[in-house]
Amino acid sequence: MTDLLPAALWRLAAAALADVLLGLLAWSIASMWLVIAVLTFSRHPLELVDDLVLALGVLLLGVALHVAYHTVLVGGCGQTLGKMLMGVAVVRSDGASAGYGRALLRCLGGGLCVLTLGLGRVLMLFTRERRALSDFVAGTRLVAVPGAAPRPRLPDASTTAHPSPAHPSPP
Repeated sequence: MTDLLPAALWRLAAAALADVLLGLLAWSIASMWLVIAVLTFSRHPLELVDDLVLALGVLLLGVALHVAYHTVLVGGCGQTLGKMLMGVAVVRSDGASAGYGRALLRCLGGGLCVLTLGLGRVLMLFTRERRALSDFVAGTRLVAVPGAAPRPRLPDASTTAHPSPAHPSPP
């Protein structure tokens, strides 16, 4: 299964954008409910320390949602929703399914990319297999899903023959 082709950069970017938008939507809704719950059950107005703890809770909620989303989906089916939309899959270096352990490791490796201010993602531009730092850490790569985006086929000569006037084509 090593004959899988690397995914195109534009597909990777579009899949990442779709995942970010979906993640922000889920995080916004979950954070809103967390804040509502805290304010509802609070017996007194929040102090500065309470506000900081709430902000930390919202941040940790976002990290937990991100890790769960990527680990469960990539570990279970090899694709996040954005990757499904764009026909991209995460596989091991040998082409086998990534599994939950590598999916978690890849997600944590993505944290390294954040810590390097995105420099870990720049590696994708210079590797033939489009591997980022997180892929090197987890031993994974991003591939195009066969048949996800069919390319237009050129008609062969037998189907493009013009009908002769003696045998008109039926209406």
